[in-house]
Amino acid sequence: MSTWLQAFRNMRFKQKLILSYLIVSFIPMALLGTYSYQQSKLFLRKQTIQGLQDAVGTIARGMSDKSEQYVRTVDSVVMNTGLQRILGTNYASLALLSEELRKYVDPFFRMIKSLNRDIVQLTVYMPNMPEYGDTILSVDRIKEDSGGWYNPSIQQKKTGWALERGELVVYRQFPTILYNNIAGVVYLKLNKEQFFESLSSFSTSESGRDGILITDGQRGVVYSNREDNSRLQQQIVGLPSQFENTVDIGGIRYIVINRPLPPQGWVIHYYIPERDISMDASSIVKATVVLIITCIAILIAFISLFSHTMIRRIYHLNKLMKQVQHGNLQMDVRSEHSDEIGELTNRFGMMLHRINELVTEVYENKIIQKEAEFKALQAQINPHFLYNTLSVINWKSLKIGASDISHVATTLSKFYRTSLNRGESITSVKDEVHNIQSFVDIQLVMHDHSFDVSYQIDDEVYRYDTVNLSIQPLVENAIMHGIDQKEEGRGKLVITAKACEDSIEFSVEDNGPGIEKALQDDILVTQSKGYGLKNVNERIKLMFGDGYGITVISDKGQGTLMKLTIPKYRKQ
Repeated sequence: MSTWLQAFRNMRFKQKLILSYLIVSFIPMALLGTYSYQQSKLFLRKQTIQGLQDAVGTIARGMSDKSEQYVRTVDSVVMNTGLQRILGTNYASLALLSEELRKYVDPFFRMIKSLNRDIVQLTVYMPNMPEYGDTILSVDRIKEDSGGWYNPSIQQKKTGWALERGELVVYRQFPTILYNNIAGVVYLKLNKEQFFESLSSFSTSESGRDGILITDGQRGVVYSNREDNSRLQQQIVGLPSQFENTVDIGGIRYIVINRPLPPQGWVIHYYIPERDISMDASSIVKATVVLIITCIAILIAFISLFSHTMIRRIYHLNKLMKQVQHGNLQMDVRSEHSDEIGELTNRFGMMLHRINELVTEVYENKIIQKEAEFKALQAQINPHFLYNTLSVINWKSLKIGASDISHVATTLSKFYRTSLNRGESITSVKDEVHNIQSFVDIQLVMHDHSFDVSYQIDDEVYRYDTVNLSIQPLVENAIMHGIDQKEEGRGKLVITAKACEDSIEFSVEDNGPGIEKALQDDILVTQSKGYGLKNVNERIKLMFGDGYGITVISDKGQGTLMKLTIPKYRKQ
């Protein structure tokens, strides 16, 4: 879970936005799609079951109509007054009875059989009457072979249906005979296969596991078009007589549809596996999935459009922030939109404007501070150096002649002229070099020319300007902490100025005792007495940037090299 959360946190905002929209949109679509699928599936099931019920109802009506045909056939026999007269007359002559039967009964029965081809046998069972082929038989026969359907103690008021040794039988007792009170029975034996021929091939299931079962009033099986599923048929027989039931057999759930057959008092049962009526649900699934995918595709297109419109402004703001990060503070950042992103952009613009004001204010204050320090330093340097110089002049005047006094006085005058620079903080490189030379000449006099000086000045550097009094502190430190600290040998000072591609590099090198490594790290960041290197380094960086300033290179006992790098700068 933490991996997924971390991956989500690291995603771009646009990806998070699209993913959030998709999740928020997909959940209701999935729920609606699932609900739609379930409702469609339920509707399809109900519709299919309704169709099956209608089909079974049609079969039931067809079977009822066919059964009513035989009921009317039996009624036509028992209600035939001519047949009742013949059967109710006690003939003294068998020849006369036989003649009546041939002339009237045989043609009548043949006509009935020809109109109803399912009739296998049409017989009248009569008590105390001679038998005549299959047309007239003794009622004693059905007392023994009827299988229980005949009960002479019950006056049958309507047509009955029964199974006799697997054969389908239709029977009815005669009503009160006009000529005597002895009742006979009309008996029709039907061809069972032909009678149920319309049911044998009926099927709505592609799997072929559906079937039709007909039971009688005693829940006995009258007919089944599938004899290979007796266990299922036994359970169907035991079901309550409802229009629709369900039953599980062998892990398969069946739907059972029941319809009554009124003429016989039978019930027709149609059973089909439940999964067979749901086979078409795959089309609903496909339609639902296609619909969801289409909606998601359209949604992604709109989300991408909206998110791009929204994120584009954030990207633009981010781009502006990167430019500010890289040092570009001189930008006008504003937005005409009044939403949250517009407010953020405008506030960032106001913040940037305020930062520029503060930077300018700090920068100006820093310059003012450094200028004040420089002025204060000048005020400190002038009398101090003046007193030292006057001491030298005094000492020289006592020892030697006027030429040395003249030289020192001239050098002193030149040094003060270049140092003060009429109060300006920027001076030409040429004047700065002259200032160094004047300072070194005075130091040579003060040190009795105890060290040597070498100048290596590139003429090109004279074309540019630099910060006033920036190289003199390096020379002073080289003499004070380098040459003056040298214990043996003659001191040497090398002053170099050369023009590089985009900068000017000044270097002051002495052969003094060098500077310890720990002191090298502090020399440019620690404030020293008087006009130290820290002040010069800060003024250079403040004026030209962090890429410029002083670099100290020294090894213990190997002397010291100080480099001052400035850009090729010309005062406007």
